[in-house]
Parts: sequence; C-alpha cells; structure tokens
Amino acid sequence: MNTLISLLLSIINNTLTDNTAREIARQLIRAYHDFDNIKASQIAERSFCNTSTVNRFCKSLGFQSFLDLKSYITVSHGVRESQLLHHMQVTDGRRILNNINALSNGYFDEKSFIENCQKYNDIIAKAPSAVVVGAVYPEALTFHYMEDMIEMGKCIYNTPINRQLSVPSERPETAVILISFTGRLFRYCTAEFNEICEKYPATIVMSADEEFLKNSPGGGFRLPFRGDDEVNNAAFIEMMRYLKYDYYIRHYQKA
Repeated sequence: MNTLISLLLSIINNTLTDNTAREIARQLIRAYHDFDNIKASQIAERSFCNTSTVNRFCKSLGFQSFLDLKSYITVSHGVRESQLLHHMQVTDGRRILNNINALSNGYFDEKSFIENCQKYNDIIAKAPSAVVVGAVYPEALTFHYMEDMIEMGKCIYNTPINRQLSVPSERPETAVILISFTGRLFRYCTAEFNEICEKYPATIVMSADEEFLKNSPGGGFRLPFRGDDEVNNAAFIEMMRYLKYDYYIRHYQKA
C-alpha cells in the first residue's frame, strides 16, 4: 500500500471535526495527480491556512517540508501505478465472484450483483469526487479500495463517524457511499440519513436492509450477505475488490 495515502486517509478518518489537519489531508489527496504543478501556497489557500502550517503538517508525517513530500510523491506515484496495473492484469474477476458466493451464506445473486457494481461505478465515474460514510468497521475495510481508486484518478476519502451520520461540506454532485451491513446505523440516524439522501442525489446506499435501499437516490446496492460477523467482513472485502476491478476494466483502462 502507498504509505502516504494511507496516512492521509487515516488522518481524515480519525479527525472528528473539520480542522486544519483534516483539510490539508483532503487537499493533498485532491492534488495527488497534479502534484508537479502544485505549490505549498496553493494547498494552504485551499485549506484556509498558511504555508508554515502546511510545512508543519508535512513534518508531522515524517517529511522535512512540503517539497520533500512532493518529491516523495513524484517518485512513488509511478511505482505504485505500476504495481496497481500489474495487480489488475492478474486479477481474475470470476475467482472473486466465486469467493463472494462461497462467503455469502446463500444470499448471492451474481447477475444482480454485477449489475449493481456497474451502476455503482458509473455513478462514481461521473462524480467529481466521492465520500465513504458508514459504520466504523465496514468503513475501515474500504481503505485499500480507496487507496487504489485514488491511484486511478478518483478523489475519494472517508469521513469519521461519531454518534451521527454526517458528510463534510461537499458539492451536491459528490457521490456519497453510505454503508451499514445490517442497517442499524441508518435506523439510529434516520433523520441524518434522509438529509444526506436529499442533499446528495448521487448517494449510494450499501446494506442488506431493503427498507433503506429503496430510499437511495443513486440506487440501492444490496450486499451479497446478511449479518456483520467476520465472514461477512471477508465477503465485503472481496466485494470492494470486485468493484475496484470493474472500475479499472470499464472506466480507467478505457480512459
């Protein structure tokens, strides 16, 4: 995994308020594919701080300065991209589907699942950026998916969950991915759930609870399993792996 992107995603996930560190991390992810043309002053302006704050942030990650971080990204990006392309080229989509079927406890409708994946990725491809919001552990399981999607040029990050569902200030066309295996989180935060769905038309709800899937403005994504134990966690990781693979084949590779 790309250590820097993982660090930035971790900072975003573990910062419960929209503070400066969280905003700098978001802006660094947004600028990832244009770093040759980005200056510390631009990141500072977008993060509503000054260049000294940006440099202090970079030092907190183990770099000497923003220029040191920029140099690291310039070198590591090409290496990480080659790794990603190799992994995708040797990925067997059929094998992933078989893995999901084996882990699904009999709830896997392959045709419907593939259609959902394609619809999901079409929405993600059209959106300028995407935000993952969900129950704490399922959201954490999306880290590798988000990292590879960032490598494929899609600005995507997660947002921390405290006692309520919330999305950071984003444009209405942002894709919002709401995840709750059982739907308990949505039931607990029904008002916030409805508010997000109303504000963001490209909201995709991932759950096994049909009640919330039908309210998803961007289309409901029924999870191919029921429950939230370790087996379901493994199935979810394979599901995100297939989503990433489908995005690579149908959107990134053709670009």
